[in-house]
Amino acid sequence: MDHANLTILQRLAKQGGGNPHLFLGYARRHAEREVPDPYYGGADGFERVLDMVEDAAEGLLQHIRQQHFDRYT
Repeated sequence: MDHANLTILQRLAKQGGGNPHLFLGYARRHAEREVPDPYYGGADGFERVLDMVEDAAEGLLQHIRQQHFDRYT
């Protein structure tokens, strides 16, 4: 969700393959690329992070569909 997590995943990926990315790279409505810690934003912070994660999840699902399913239809 942030660059610290990404660095760890990239190190692990060298051992087993793969190419990890920041989750918010799939977001379409949010410019941020790291998921902030919602704890410091109060209730609004949690809502904001949820919106960001839902946006990225939709983008990731669209990416998966394009990469793996659209070529068969």
